[in-house]
Amino acid sequence: MGAKLGMRAINREKLMMPVLLVAALVGVVLVVSGYWTLWQSRESLSDGNAPTLITFPERRPLAEFILVDDEKGVFDLKSLESHWSFIFFGFMYCPDICPTTLYDLSNVKQEIVARGIDANNLQFVFISVDPARDKATKIKQYVQYFDPSFLGTTGSLGQLTNLTRQLGAPFRAEPETADNVYSVTHSSAVYLVDPLGQYAGIISPPFNAADIAEQFALLYSSDT
Repeated sequence: MGAKLGMRAINREKLMMPVLLVAALVGVVLVVSGYWTLWQSRESLSDGNAPTLITFPERRPLAEFILVDDEKGVFDLKSLESHWSFIFFGFMYCPDICPTTLYDLSNVKQEIVARGIDANNLQFVFISVDPARDKATKIKQYVQYFDPSFLGTTGSLGQLTNLTRQLGAPFRAEPETADNVYSVTHSSAVYLVDPLGQYAGIISPPFNAADIAEQFALLYSSDT
């Protein structure tokens, strides 16, 4: 009996080795693809005194991507130029995080403008990661409910993945619970891109509009 138990223990160890190896490889892939950024930012926010807006010491130029905006035009890297862009990924059927965040961003915009920053230098972009159900014209109506100037975009899964990997914003469609009924798991953060199309920072919830506006105003003034 003791020999059998010993063999089982050895077999378990042999089975665990591939599992641990896969886990290690997954960790490497996450770092390379940029998902590490999201995890690291959340860790830094575990301290209650940490700033809501985390800026990067060195900004990262974004690679080309092609999405479709709410006017059925192209939304690409050039669309981010000449503005500070606040980018949020979500989907229209989202019951809580998405509408709450868009409402918070409308308040953030008001707070930033109240600090003397021209609204024309800002753009707030909602990117749907549910292109199968969220069409461009519907997204437009959805985002403009929160603010008439908000932009709505989506694109192919390949192009969405291209951009989300650069920003560290994972998403995943969950299994259907009924015909065409499913949820989409996505990041709850907001991603900040500067007027040169460079990844400049990340804003993690909870969102305090006044705090975000104050921190952004400092960043904005240091760039001008």
